[in-house]
Amino acid sequence: MTPRRPRAILFDVGMTLVHPDGTVIAQELAARGVADVTAADAVAALQMACDASHMRLPAGHDAVGRTGLAFAGALGLPPEPTVAALRRCLTERDLYRDLDPEAATALQALRGLGVVLAVVSNSDGTLLEELDRWSLRGYFDVVVDSTVAGVEKPDPGIFRIAVDQLQLRAEDCWYVGDHVVNDVVGGMAAGIGEIVLYDRFDLYRHIPGVHRITGLPGLVTLAREALAGSIAGLS
Repeated sequence: MTPRRPRAILFDVGMTLVHPDGTVIAQELAARGVADVTAADAVAALQMACDASHMRLPAGHDAVGRTGLAFAGALGLPPEPTVAALRRCLTERDLYRDLDPEAATALQALRGLGVVLAVVSNSDGTLLEELDRWSLRGYFDVVVDSTVAGVEKPDPGIFRIAVDQLQLRAEDCWYVGDHVVNDVVGGMAAGIGEIVLYDRFDLYRHIPGVHRITGLPGLVTLAREALAGSIAGLS
């Protein structure tokens, strides 16, 4: 599958540029008697479970509760203490604290290729401050925070806000994210030209219509080869 040349690349932030700290989740689980969950397994399960927040079942649970149940199921953990632990991690603790080690290098390389960069992310109104915290804000020409915009992924409207601010066509842009519903489905619904799924834990091998990478250097390789007009494969 040969991608079209990107005029701009739009990014998710959480779990794409900045990752949750699995030790925080493991600590909360241990405090509730759920032991022996590694930090890496906790983060991988959370990445997969977040898509459950968009489902209408199980009935009687909010989005965080559905995420927690999916998280518990993925790791074979008891539901009640696991949901309570994950709820605290997602609503009360500073969970997203690990900058991707390749983030700054990859963003700088993409800018060096002449690609315009933007952010489209579900956030609580503090996205600009978070990007400043990680010294990432300067890489982006447009930043769209869902709370500020009044629309959130997977609604295609949030992607179109960014595209309009960039004064580009959606089909000339790429979107890079880690979730199937928010990022793949939302980006496709918005008419984004190419979707790049950052599958850090190699969870999604059979999703059609996307370019899958397991590290941000793979994105740079993909963009460089697309701009050169040839594709040699993903790293």
